[in-house]
Amino acid sequence: MIKFNHHIRSFKQAWQTILFHPFEHLINIVVLALVITICAAGLSLNNSLETWKQHNITYPQIMVYMDTRASEADIDSVQKNLVKIGKPIVNDFKYISKQQALTDLQNDSRTKDIASDVISADNNPLPDMIIINTGVAESDALSKLSMQLEQMPLVEKVQIDINYANKISSLLGFAKKITFSTQILFILVLSLVIYNMIRLQMMLKSDAINVSRLIGASDSFIMRPLIHYAIWQVTLATAVAGGGIYLLTTNLNSMFTHFNNLFGNGFSLQILPLQEFIILWLTLLVFTVFTVFLAVRWVFRNGK
Repeated sequence: MIKFNHHIRSFKQAWQTILFHPFEHLINIVVLALVITICAAGLSLNNSLETWKQHNITYPQIMVYMDTRASEADIDSVQKNLVKIGKPIVNDFKYISKQQALTDLQNDSRTKDIASDVISADNNPLPDMIIINTGVAESDALSKLSMQLEQMPLVEKVQIDINYANKISSLLGFAKKITFSTQILFILVLSLVIYNMIRLQMMLKSDAINVSRLIGASDSFIMRPLIHYAIWQVTLATAVAGGGIYLLTTNLNSMFTHFNNLFGNGFSLQILPLQEFIILWLTLLVFTVFTVFLAVRWVFRNGK
């Protein structure tokens, strides 16, 4: 109960300090909120990248040509194997029988005349085939899948454009590196801003801290109001940043709709999910407490 009362008193002291100097603290909170907004937008780049990939990336296709002697059982065996492999490697697949391929060929205005002269229902050299739409671009995974299909009974040929897969893989890898580097940069900037702000505030309170220690106050008694003071500033800044993120993403997405040719279809900056935003806030609180501890320890050492 005594500790609870101490926390209540520290809570009141923190808010009194903030409200008695509103302009000074407003500047700190707004600056910190801007940095948190940019950092949260950077952390949401992964979600934005996933959305962009769904609308703009065409993953490699694998063509499986069956032997002319293949029966329905052989074709079913291949399809069952593809279902077993499943996502993310096999996104979906389509079976095209030799009869359907012949019909499509004869109905195509560009090949209709040639097909009618050379190919007929009684003389159909076209093979049964399965078109596989993959969901990955890693050449190793695609090559392994191709080799696995080639070893199945009465599979005559498996065709895939590995060069195209390598290009897609390189593009996605580059995008992930840029995203990761941006996130690390924003996190470092946010950490430095919080650290410098709290350290400066603790330095301004160094006289009060040293006097409290001289009269015999414990470290926890000294740090408790300072931790409340720092935590509520970060919490207010995070709350303001929540609104800032919404405005930022709304305005940027409105702008991106006019530049689809530049960014690709469906490009949008995703709002950081609430669960991840809460995790960000809790992480900032832990870092804030740690920073207060370091700053007060620095005051203790230099006050001797």
